[in-house]
Amino acid sequence: MRLLKKNFLYIFFITYFIIGSLTSLNTGISHDEFHEQENWKYNVGLTKNLIGHYLSDEKYDTKYDNYKDKYYGIGFQIISQPIQYLLKNFIIKFKDISPYGATLVAKHFVTFSFFFISSFFIFMILRKIVENSFFCYFTIIIYLTYPYLLGQALFSPKDIPFLSVWMICSYVSLNIFEKLLDFNTIKISNILLLSICTGFLLSIRIAGVLIFFQYLISFIIFINFSNLSLISFIKKFYVKFFYFLIMLIFFTYFFYPVFWANPFSIFTSIEQMSNFYNDVCTKTLGTCMYAKNLPATYIPIWLSVKLPFLILLGIFLVPFTEKKIFVSPKKTISFGTIIGTIIVIPLILIFKKVYLYDELRHIMFLIPLFFIIGSVSLYTFSKNVFYLFGLLTLSIFIFENIKINPYQYVWFNIPSRIIDLPNKFELEYQGLSGKEIAEKISSTNMENLCILVSPSYSIKPFLDQTKFNCIDKWQLIDTNYQRPFLAVQHVRNIKKGMPYKCETIHEEGFKLLFNKKKFVTGRLLKCY
Repeated sequence: MRLLKKNFLYIFFITYFIIGSLTSLNTGISHDEFHEQENWKYNVGLTKNLIGHYLSDEKYDTKYDNYKDKYYGIGFQIISQPIQYLLKNFIIKFKDISPYGATLVAKHFVTFSFFFISSFFIFMILRKIVENSFFCYFTIIIYLTYPYLLGQALFSPKDIPFLSVWMICSYVSLNIFEKLLDFNTIKISNILLLSICTGFLLSIRIAGVLIFFQYLISFIIFINFSNLSLISFIKKFYVKFFYFLIMLIFFTYFFYPVFWANPFSIFTSIEQMSNFYNDVCTKTLGTCMYAKNLPATYIPIWLSVKLPFLILLGIFLVPFTEKKIFVSPKKTISFGTIIGTIIVIPLILIFKKVYLYDELRHIMFLIPLFFIIGSVSLYTFSKNVFYLFGLLTLSIFIFENIKINPYQYVWFNIPSRIIDLPNKFELEYQGLSGKEIAEKISSTNMENLCILVSPSYSIKPFLDQTKFNCIDKWQLIDTNYQRPFLAVQHVRNIKKGMPYKCETIHEEGFKLLFNKKKFVTGRLLKCY
């Protein structure tokens, strides 16, 4: 029986990875991917210039100081870019896509791989709290099929890698505190690993500094259970703490070329990225909430409609289950750290009025933590209830992943479907519908018409450039632009009304289970 379970898991994970990888390579290009690629080019140019400046007295080019997105990290791209280079030609060979488009799509495979890897670290964290392998594997299968995160894993080049590395940091740090509880010696290799992971996290997104609040929560819980005072702890471990700090600084700067020119700009980057210039409106429960003036309800509302009912139910039951979970210092450190993190970090973001937009993408790294809390709590409350709801949830997830692909990330949970979701919430803000619409354009005989679309790279790589070489900005649609022309209405433009003398000739969208309204993700217009 045990061998049968083991073989099933092997087959599931291998099949899942193959299908997920192929699906990611068949997913459209999102709104952010062009900017990610431009950021990589910027950092490559900056690195070459700085190396030349420091090693051969080459003049530093001040143009690099004026790049508005210079504080975006490139840690993930250090890994993804070589793989993109290797995959690009393979994608071009089997798909009708431009070389530039193939470069962007190739990153999807690496993003999905990071998400897949994250599940193993979540499994190991779950095992620290619940000593039942079947529960842990079952929870991970639900996690991997969760449409919202799986949808993001098919394309999101920053949010998913950040989430995945956060989970690695969480596991490594919890291991260290467990060793401290057992009065074991902390090896330098453990400290080195944590500093590398943490530095890499910061290099993906400078918001990684928030992980130190999680480390602090673990430390407070540890001190509460240990016989050490704060002074005693510092005396005993100050050398290793100093080593961690030095290695963390080294790896953070190593992965972040923009800090080489001015080491103190790390503080500027934290300030600027928490007060980002983009004051985007995110429709939330029918209200247009702007990034620079968010109400405190923004995060709770989005969590309530995006987290699965299974997880929400488990979180609701925590006050009734926590005594059964906090039965040992080790379990308290793991579960307590995660609970503290999902409470403290949202409160910090709310009180500091950090700019957030595009629903939960900036706190997506917290969702696996909610997943752990909710699943453990519900399992502790009742194993039968957990498996019953888990099986039902898994069935719905699998069905909807097939039904709504490639728009899984637009997914909403079952309870929220009593609301008029298409009119109350932000939907397809990443522009994945561009690929589907491009394929529709290619199937028509309208190749002599110009196409108005923003961003252009959401459809351009999927078009035959010999037939469709006239592409302009959507913003020109209300000008005296020469008619007739085609227009692609997607991303945030989908919320706007029908432009003058235009009609819909194709509409992209999907329907969720138990919801009658169609989610329109994009329209192809012809304007006369």
